[in-house]
Amino acid sequence: MALIALLLLPLLGGLAAYIVAGKGRGDAERWVTIVTLAATLAVLILAMAGSGDGRWMAQVMVPWVPSLGISINFALDGLSAALIAIAAGLGIICVMASWRDIRVDSGLFHACVCWTIAATIGVFMSFDLLVFVFFWEAMLIPSFMLIAIWGHGDKEGAALKFLIFNAVAGFGLLAAVFALASMAGHMTFNAFELAELKLSPTAQVWLLLGFSLAFLVKLSVPPFHAWLPDAHTLAPTAGSILLAGVLLKTGGYGLFRFAPMLFPDGLAVLAPYALALGAAGALYGGFVACGQTDAKRLVAYTSIAHMSIVLMGVAAGVHYALAGAAVEMVAHSFSASALFMLIGALYERTQTRDLRQLGGLQQTAPRFAAAFAMFCSALLALPGTANFVGEALVVVGIFQVNWPFALVALSTLIVSVVYATRLLKGVVFGEARPRHVIDLSWREYVPVIVLSVATLVVGLYPQSLIALLEPAIKAALVLKLP
Repeated sequence: MALIALLLLPLLGGLAAYIVAGKGRGDAERWVTIVTLAATLAVLILAMAGSGDGRWMAQVMVPWVPSLGISINFALDGLSAALIAIAAGLGIICVMASWRDIRVDSGLFHACVCWTIAATIGVFMSFDLLVFVFFWEAMLIPSFMLIAIWGHGDKEGAALKFLIFNAVAGFGLLAAVFALASMAGHMTFNAFELAELKLSPTAQVWLLLGFSLAFLVKLSVPPFHAWLPDAHTLAPTAGSILLAGVLLKTGGYGLFRFAPMLFPDGLAVLAPYALALGAAGALYGGFVACGQTDAKRLVAYTSIAHMSIVLMGVAAGVHYALAGAAVEMVAHSFSASALFMLIGALYERTQTRDLRQLGGLQQTAPRFAAAFAMFCSALLALPGTANFVGEALVVVGIFQVNWPFALVALSTLIVSVVYATRLLKGVVFGEARPRHVIDLSWREYVPVIVLSVATLVVGLYPQSLIALLEPAIKAALVLKLP
C-alpha cells in the first residue's frame, strides 16, 4: 500500500496546507507542505526497499470499476522512482524559493504545489490507461492556477494558452486510449494486457500518433511548443520550477514508457520522422535561446532544445540513446529548476530579468555568482555534469542508427555553449548592475547545494543512476543492436 500512500500524502497535505493557512498561523502552510513532501520521499524510499518481482520494485492493483475494466494499477520501477523523487524534492524547493514571494492566498498556492505533484506521481505510477489519462488531465488544473493567480504580466493569457494546448492534446490521448481498449475484445484499460495485443503496424502508427500528440505538447517539441515560452516567463518561480522540472518530464516519460511498450512496430515506422522532428527542435530551441534578452525566457527555450534531445533518444531506440534520454530528463530537472530559482531570486532583488540591465554579480554576491556559474556549466553540458552524460549517451546511441542525425545532435552542444556563456556573461561578469545585490540566504543556498551535488554526482558517477534505470531501459528497447 506504499504506492497508494505516495499518492494520498500530497493530496491530503495540500488540503492541510490550505486549511492551516486560513487559521493565520504564521508560515504553517509552508511547513506543512515541506513535511508532507519529505514524508512522500520517505515513503518512496520504503517502497523502493520493498521486495519486488525483479522488474518492479512495488506493485498494487485494486479493482475500481470492474464492470468497465478500470482499476487502480500502480507499479514502481527505477524510472518512476527517480521522477517521483525529483517531483517531491522540487516541491520542497518551490516552497523555499517562494517563501517571501508568495503572500496572497498562500494556502491555496501551497495546495496547488502539492496537488500538481500528486497528479504527476499518479502519471508516473499508473498502468491503467484510463487512470493515467485522469491524472494527465488533473495536473493541468493546479498548474493553470499557479500561473493564472500568482504569475506576472499577461498571466491569464499564458495560463489559458497552457491549458488549451495541453487539454486539446489530452483529448487526442483519451481517444487513442479508447480506440486501443476497443481492440482488446473485452473491457480493459490495463496497459500490460493491451501490450499483448497483436496489432498491425498501420494500427499501431495511428494509435501512437494519438498518444504522441499529448506527449509532444507536454514535452514542448516544436511545433507543439507555443505554450511554453510565455508560461515559463510569466509563471511565478515555483510554477517555472514545476513546469521545467516535473511537467515537461511527464511527456518524456509517456513516450519512454508507452511508445515501445504498446506500439513497438509503430515506433519503428515513425522513428525516422521523430528523429528529424527532434533534431529540428533542438536546433530551433538553441538558436532562439541565443537571441533572448530575458534570462527566464532564454532558459525556457533551452528546455525546448533539451527535450528535443530526449525525443531523439527515445526515437533511436537503442540502449545508449535510451539511457541518455532518461539521464537527460533527470539532469535537466536539476539544472533548469536551479536556474529558474536563481533567476527568480535575482528578480526579487533587482526587479529585472533583462540581461542588458544585469551584470557583475561576482562583485556583489559571490555565492550567487558561483551558483549561477555552476548551472550555466550544466546547461552547456560541461563534462563532469549530469547533462553531459545524458547528451553524450544520446549522441553515441544515435550514431549507431543514423549518423547524420547524430551530427545534428552533436552540433546542438556547440549552440549550447553560445547561449550558456551569453547567460553567464550577462548575469555574472562585467560591470555590477545594480551595484548592491544581496547574496543568497540559507533558504536559497541549501537548494542550490543539493541540486549542485546531485548534478555532479550523476555527472561523475552516472552508473548509479543508470543501474537504477536499467530495467526501464531494457523494457523500452526497440532496436537491439549486437
